[in-house]
Amino acid sequence: MKGKLKNSLKSKLNISKLSVLVYWLIFLLLACLFFTNDFGLVDIHKTSIITAVAIDTEEGEVLVTAEIAVPQPSQSGENIVYTQVQGSGLTIADALNEINAKTGFYPKLQFCKLILIGESCRDKQLFRVLGCFYRKNYSELTALVAMCEGNAYDMLAQKSNVSDMTSEAIRKVLSDEIEKSANATTSNLKSIAAMEFSHSRACYMPYVEVNNQGESQLGGNGDNVGGEGENNGSQGGSGGGQSGQSVEGGQSGEGGQSGQSQQSGGQSQQSGSKPVEFTARKTAYFSDGRFIGVLDDRQAFALAVLENDIRLAVLPCDADDIHYTLGLKGVKCDADLKVKDGVPQLKISFKANARIQGARVKVDLQKIISDDVVKASVLDGAEAEMRARFESLINVVRETNSDIIGVRELLYKKNYKYYEAFRNDVLQRMTVAYDIKIDSVS
Repeated sequence: MKGKLKNSLKSKLNISKLSVLVYWLIFLLLACLFFTNDFGLVDIHKTSIITAVAIDTEEGEVLVTAEIAVPQPSQSGENIVYTQVQGSGLTIADALNEINAKTGFYPKLQFCKLILIGESCRDKQLFRVLGCFYRKNYSELTALVAMCEGNAYDMLAQKSNVSDMTSEAIRKVLSDEIEKSANATTSNLKSIAAMEFSHSRACYMPYVEVNNQGESQLGGNGDNVGGEGENNGSQGGSGGGQSGQSVEGGQSGEGGQSGQSQQSGGQSQQSGSKPVEFTARKTAYFSDGRFIGVLDDRQAFALAVLENDIRLAVLPCDADDIHYTLGLKGVKCDADLKVKDGVPQLKISFKANARIQGARVKVDLQKIISDDVVKASVLDGAEAEMRARFESLINVVRETNSDIIGVRELLYKKNYKYYEAFRNDVLQRMTVAYDIKIDSVS
């Protein structure tokens, strides 16, 4: 009995010693890794931190303008200055290499949060423009991608009153909160590739515009939010956009710096100008990697409602010769495709709860509390407005044969036996039905 007890104690001691030895081996291995590997950490003294890039084309070359964060010593600690440096070449990699030659720093894109594409890239294949960013360890796939009016390097050189870093000011109008209010349809490198290489072969990205401070456009999703005024009839709210047409962005950029790549002078040129404001309420869309057009704000609103999870959307509408602005909560929107009697049938379902946020009437403080209960005529006007926006979007999809709403993907996943027969002309063959229901919050 004593012998068995001794053997048991010895085996436990041996196991304990072995465990200690294993722990020490693991510790030594981790220590070796820690002291001999930088794990891909960026040496700030040897690398320029690129926070955004602007891409333009000129005379057969690609122009890349990099927004670079340059740490500066100061009495209160580290201070960062943002500057723009431009390079050119046959590829984006060539342009970045020229930026390296100008700055003495090797440009890394791991910290790049925004890729801005200028109007001059419209006639180029999208994935030839963006191809460099998809290469392994080159940049993060979460980087936001947007098209802009005019030259991208001009927009990146603008001054904003929202942030010292222009790219951050642009990213604010592409934030999750903006997306959840249906005021923008944001895209990143990953989502664009997923859309383009799906069976729909189409993708979209936000279209960024510049507004002078204090100026805004009438119409749109948020017209007269909370504003009150005299009854002027049905101004500014109705209509479903320009049905069936894509709206081209205006040419606002100045001429490029021809022939040579050089350090962008946009920042110094803009130093005396007033700060500007950015918006991204329109959406640029592509089919088979080719630029097709720009959705207006109402069509982009319909697309955003279809594609995103909406927390609170603002919808202008008209009823009883009065313009109302409604806040929509509990938004649920879905598209479903079925084939019945050999005909593809697309059904768009939309449900939401509405509350009045503004109306172009004189305020009666004794009656304003009743605005929580939205009249049936106002709800009917809101449903008509949503239907008009969806119809306008569908007309664009049909006429341009650009499947940005994913009909072919639905055909492939839910009606595969009809895929080969309908995939080429399903957008023209399909019938569309709408089930739109907007109720009062109270």
